[in-house]
Amino acid sequence: MPIHQYMCFFGTTIPWYGICVGVAMLVVGFWTIRNFKIYSMDTDQQNEILFGIPFMMLTGVAFAFFFDAAFTGDWRTWMDPRVRRVGFTFAGWLFGVVLFIFVFGGFTSFGRMFLLNMFLPIFAIAQGIGRVGCFLGGCCYGKVCAWGVKYPPGSFPFERIGEVRVFPVQLVEAGLLFCLFGVCLKVPFRHRAVVYLLGIGILRFVLEYFRGDYRGSFLGVVCLSPQQILSILFLLVGLVILVQGIKR
Repeated sequence: MPIHQYMCFFGTTIPWYGICVGVAMLVVGFWTIRNFKIYSMDTDQQNEILFGIPFMMLTGVAFAFFFDAAFTGDWRTWMDPRVRRVGFTFAGWLFGVVLFIFVFGGFTSFGRMFLLNMFLPIFAIAQGIGRVGCFLGGCCYGKVCAWGVKYPPGSFPFERIGEVRVFPVQLVEAGLLFCLFGVCLKVPFRHRAVVYLLGIGILRFVLEYFRGDYRGSFLGVVCLSPQQILSILFLLVGLVILVQGIKR
């Protein structure tokens, strides 16, 4: 199965990864506006949330870059502005976003849990679309296997492991994330953040065993990947929220 990493649009070559990221951002915007209507928010309430969204995204991006540098040990982008190497890890982005919501939510009329229940399910479908982009772009590729996909010369997997077939772990994760999004919509609103955090923690932890790319290390732990460590953290946060909800 050949992989087409780029789309030719009126003579312009556009990477599919960038297209998928753009679509994911549009989906986040669409579902956010849809939630405004579902929960009958007035203009002041909408503005309260819209004010925090840019800062939420920027915090997530900062943590994504920071964790990638921490995992790989490559701090050149941070230390030397002339270096344009940029790495991004979704687990780091999610950590930053959840942390921001916990802080920002305390200053809003909605509270932390409302914002978590509102945004986290949306991130599931957005991440699923992003994972399709990862598959087409060649990052986060799977382990070598007898069947699977073969990336073309010049692609990231081809440069690292050559002309071999790899397990399409990105597509598997994308499908599971779409399912997680559907499950989140089916459960009561107050439980959606817990379902997402438990689901993403389990999915990412298990699927890490099927990845074949280099992911670095964290805190000297070699038996688990950095993403698995963060997945455990997401699981713990989800369990804490679940227990607190039961006590109430």
